[in-house]
Amino acid sequence: MKNQVVIRALQQALETDRLNGDLWLHLATLQREDGLFEEALSSARTAAEMATTRTAGRKLLVTLLREAGRFDEALMRAESLLAELGSEGADSRELRSELAIIQTARGQTEEASELLAGEPQAIAMGPGDEEQSLADWASQFAWGDLKLSLDDVVGLADVKRQINLRILAPFKQPEIFEAFGRSGGGGILMYGPPGCGKTFIARATAGELGARFVSVSIHDVLDKFYGESEKQIHALFEDARENSPTVLFFDEFDALGAARGTGSADSQFWKTLVDQLLQEMDGVGDQNRDVLIFAATNMPWNVDMAFRRPGRFDRVLFVPPPDLAGRLELLAKHIKALPGSGGINAKPIAQNTEHYTGADIQSLCQRAAERALDKSLETGEVHEVNQEDFVRALAASRPSSIEWFGTARNYGRYSNEGGQYDELVTYLKSVKKW
Repeated sequence: MKNQVVIRALQQALETDRLNGDLWLHLATLQREDGLFEEALSSARTAAEMATTRTAGRKLLVTLLREAGRFDEALMRAESLLAELGSEGADSRELRSELAIIQTARGQTEEASELLAGEPQAIAMGPGDEEQSLADWASQFAWGDLKLSLDDVVGLADVKRQINLRILAPFKQPEIFEAFGRSGGGGILMYGPPGCGKTFIARATAGELGARFVSVSIHDVLDKFYGESEKQIHALFEDARENSPTVLFFDEFDALGAARGTGSADSQFWKTLVDQLLQEMDGVGDQNRDVLIFAATNMPWNVDMAFRRPGRFDRVLFVPPPDLAGRLELLAKHIKALPGSGGINAKPIAQNTEHYTGADIQSLCQRAAERALDKSLETGEVHEVNQEDFVRALAASRPSSIEWFGTARNYGRYSNEGGQYDELVTYLKSVKKW
């Protein structure tokens, strides 16, 4: 965790200043960056109760709830806060975009379009050269200083094998692929429960290639004026082509690439947006040769089927929770950072964390350390975490993936005519739970 030291310092500071809303807000932001969603939700809820950070805390809470897939609460809180903020101001504009994402994720695309139609322009292009302005805008999404590789990805051997075959090999051994009439580029759509490392895999792939990593979500490209969102999508792809090799990563793709409906409920706004994205993915000639397109979604059944045509997302990969070996490795990594780690046996913990995501395991280790941390803060001396702490933490924990699998199994059973969920079905059969 890149923010682990700062997070601990903030937690210690809050022990003596628990009414400091800015500290709670900062803590929630760092926990979110480190994938600690449950902890971030708790911190954001606290920040939302403080007078000085009430609005900012409630905004962040809406985003976190949406990212965690808790759309009902996110929708309720977003609508409530928007009613208080009114229609003017930057906070209102940002919240409208969040609300549109939530509505789209719930299948309310017409409501989302109506909401955006009343939104002040979110991105104002300055006077002069619009093309240059769009290029500058697109460049802001590149992440620098990538030092990850697929070796940093725990478990997921089949996912890494597919990425090596379809993404890495064409770059590392182009002459072999050219002999088979194939070239680099293409796309992979990853799906699975939240917290299983889809974004991390995309980052690691970029690091493996030494490529730029550009991460984009739906609210980065939404604009109320017809044609503007399409221009921004084009600018993103043009930036990727001009600065290749680039891994262009779309998070929460079910919102951006939502299925185009038919009849009166179909929104022209979303249809043209999806059409533009499809055109950019197709490219012309070798335009996208060194542009790798990754997308992640928790709800692949909401993604327009046109994206799965060969040449767009050539492969749809299921990213499951870690298996026993993966959980052991993750636990060993997190336990190693705890005082008293030498006396903790990770094997029985791993055996009792089936269906836990990587984020769940990280949260479990932090929860197990809370008792020792509290004692340490009280006495001023470091107390060790022990096996019993993990037993108690396990008794109070549940895997966050359970709810997702409860929904996904229905698609695996009844909507798998084309075999798009074969990997999911195989996984469900292997765990023998659903």
